[in-house]
Amino acid sequence: MPTTHCPICSTAMIESDVAPCFDCGHSESELDEFRRNEHEYNSFQLWGHELVLCDFCDADFGSYFPEHWGLPPGPLPDYPLNLVGPVEAPAIAREACCPKCNHRLAFLRVLAAARKQNAA
Repeated sequence: MPTTHCPICSTAMIESDVAPCFDCGHSESELDEFRRNEHEYNSFQLWGHELVLCDFCDADFGSYFPEHWGLPPGPLPDYPLNLVGPVEAPAIAREACCPKCNHRLAFLRVLAAARKQNAA
């Protein structure tokens, strides 16, 4: 895998196993829960970007402060998270993860694009 740098903080990323969830899929606990078949995974659209979430992260998504997504500070908004459908044949994959931001590259790409889009 070529060296990849985080699109948020520019830290060199490390390749590791990831579960399907873009938000928590990098964590060892989520990998263990995936192996025990404890979660369902769905694909969503958020500001025109695909985002795969487990059922836990889906339920908790509204707790992100608006500033995290490049929105002005204020009360927690109703994010435009639109269900596309279930992930067919979810599997563990290899992906770059940022040790500083503590997320996998798929999530960081959506986050960077959302921040740019929401700042405009």
